Amino acid sequence: MTVGSDTGVIDRIDASFPSPRPNRVLVIDEEEPLTNLLTLALTFEGWQVETLANGTGAVEAATRFAPDAILLDMMLPDLSGIEVVTGLRESGIDTPVIFLTGRTALEDRIAAFGAGGDDYMTKPFGLEEVTRRLRGVFRRSGLAPTSLVFGDVVLDTATSQVWRARQPVLLSSLEVQLLRVLIERRGEPVDGTGIIRSLGFSGHTVVDSAAARAVESVRTKVNADGAPVVHVRGGSAWLAEVDRKS
Repeated sequence: MTVGSDTGVIDRIDASFPSPRPNRVLVIDEEEPLTNLLTLALTFEGWQVETLANGTGAVEAATRFAPDAILLDMMLPDLSGIEVVTGLRESGIDTPVIFLTGRTALEDRIAAFGAGGDDYMTKPFGLEEVTRRLRGVFRRSGLAPTSLVFGDVVLDTATSQVWRARQPVLLSSLEVQLLRVLIERRGEPVDGTGIIRSLGFSGHTVVDSAAARAVESVRTKVNADGAPVVHVRGGSAWLAEVDRKS
């Protein structure tokens, strides 16, 4: 299907293409403050997160949730992390596992890798380090993301296709570029005129007009299939679940 837009740019999109799902991470740790922080950080990356406070339910959760990576505490209330990994591997679940532990002894590392662990992080650690390790796992597993996600908005950077609540949203090439910046900035106001200039447009009248139309078009199209997530004020736009107060 070929679709025209107010900006005069033609874009081609296959509306039957299935919406790519975000990468999934299962966090198994009994420390609720830590799991809450990890959930917040990983969700911010656009990944789906499920948490579990014990090792007994690990096989069931991994089978049902089908995570792409597992963050696993070495010492759980009921089982050790080694026992959990052993149970996962014996059940045929080969999902990459990153151990989270306060133990630093060499024998603990050897035991973790020997049981089938893929990485090992000692507490305390930074959230940025966790996300970096997970990106490495996804990359090695062939899951390096080609999609950017904000809530139920998905933009596939490889095909420039966009979905909202699993429904295709038809955007021009220029509008896709604008939405990409909005998702990457995650809530920060974005100047539409600046984006248009960065794409090679020149002339104040042309740039201002194209920016205004592109911003308004993205807002209208993306917001059409759900609660407003694209918000506009003046020449700026941003993504947020709830509009900012004046």
